[in-house]
Amino acid sequence: MGASHNSRMASSIWTIEYFNCPSCGLPYTATREHHPDKHSGKFKCEVCDTKVHEWSGNYDFFDWKVDVVKSPVFGKRWS
Repeated sequence: MGASHNSRMASSIWTIEYFNCPSCGLPYTATREHHPDKHSGKFKCEVCDTKVHEWSGNYDFFDWKVDVVKSPVFGKRWS
C-alpha cells in the first residue's frame, strides 16, 4: 500500500487555491489536483449557501474549508 500510494501522490500536482463567498465574503481554501480525466463539481458557502466555486475539466478540488487566519500572539516579538 505505502509505496504505490506515495508514488501516486508524488506524481500529482496539487495547488492550494483561495476563494471568497460572493455573498457574505467568508474566505475559503481548497486543494486543486490535476487529473487525466474530467471532473466537475461545485462548492457552496457554509454560512449563506451561495455558490462559491464551480468547475469542470481535468482537475478536481478537495479539502474545502473555511480559511482561518491565525491571530498574532501578543507580547512576542517577530524575528
